Amino acid sequence: MDVLQDSFRYSNIGNSFGFICRTIQKQCGIQQIASYEKDEFRELLKILNGKERFLAARFFCQLQANVGSFRVLLQLQELRILTATQYILSKENSDELQVDMIIFLNSEFELLANIFLAAAYDSESSLRLTSIVTSALTHLYSGLVSNPKISNLGYVEPLCKAIPNNALSVCINMHLNTLLELHRAENIKEAFASFSTWINEGVDELTFVKHLCDKLFVGHHQEVLQYLFKQSNSESFRQWKFFLILVQSIASAASPETTTYIKKYLKNRLLQTASNGSLKSLLHLLLTARAASASTMDVQKNLDNYAKWYKQNIGEMTYILGTEKFQTTLGLLEESLEYEKEIEYLEIHVLIAISPGGRLVQAFKTKCRAHLSQLKSAAKRKASRD
Repeated sequence: MDVLQDSFRYSNIGNSFGFICRTIQKQCGIQQIASYEKDEFRELLKILNGKERFLAARFFCQLQANVGSFRVLLQLQELRILTATQYILSKENSDELQVDMIIFLNSEFELLANIFLAAAYDSESSLRLTSIVTSALTHLYSGLVSNPKISNLGYVEPLCKAIPNNALSVCINMHLNTLLELHRAENIKEAFASFSTWINEGVDELTFVKHLCDKLFVGHHQEVLQYLFKQSNSESFRQWKFFLILVQSIASAASPETTTYIKKYLKNRLLQTASNGSLKSLLHLLLTARAASASTMDVQKNLDNYAKWYKQNIGEMTYILGTEKFQTTLGLLEESLEYEKEIEYLEIHVLIAISPGGRLVQAFKTKCRAHLSQLKSAAKRKASRD
């Protein structure tokens, strides 16, 4: 019975099928071929019937990857015999899969686009594909953190051209999640202590983040910021490093509309903080404002930008907050002093007046000066030891 079933199952297999499979294997072993050879191979593949196409796809998936394998895969994809997504999903060896994905990211952009499209549209496989892509991006970006020269992210621009906007949104979110997970701070105190170091690192060394902001996220900066702000609202959020670098990178390339969006967000965040009395909300506000203010290559100008923001929002908050909310916010600012580790930013808090003044404001200013004095003394002691 089994023999008869197999006989029926393969009854539509032509005599040329074995030859085509051998040709597929041979083509995989050739790194480059002439255009006429490529055309001849395509014509050969076109004679496959439905059952043969299925079996040829399965045959290809069982072959070890070789120097010409992905050229062959692209031809199979163009003829709708086998897509890159189907090929990747057939892989059971995770190491082989990751090697293939890294090759796709470095050079096989059409194959890569097919996988991103499937991750966006194929509900049945999207979770696994997202996991596969995120793992590959993590591997690539972790390498770039160590050595920024290992990749120029050449896949980004072809990817943007190959997939529609709704799929691109899914793609962008995958990239954002991957970037955020590259570093987790011990706590928010680390974010305050390391703020300038991280921003400088983002500008000088981690240039791939800016490349993504300029090429992949361009035209979607507000959506990216909205996503980042939402993610960072989580109580357990610790991915401060790349959150701040991303905000800074977007702010440095922002359109007037995006700049207005950031200002409005920060204003609303202040109002929200005054209403909920959350210290973490205020700390988030201060860090985000600093990142958004660091939009130039001039450190002093960035500090001036922050000072301007602080004056307009904190210094003049009495004009938008009632007495109770004003006092709540002032109390939170006082609580935030223990988190302040950078002298330049605390000096701004000391120097800029908070209207309308009064006893509570003076008490806050006194504590600011005391903490600033402690930071300066600690800096002197460290300098003398060094």
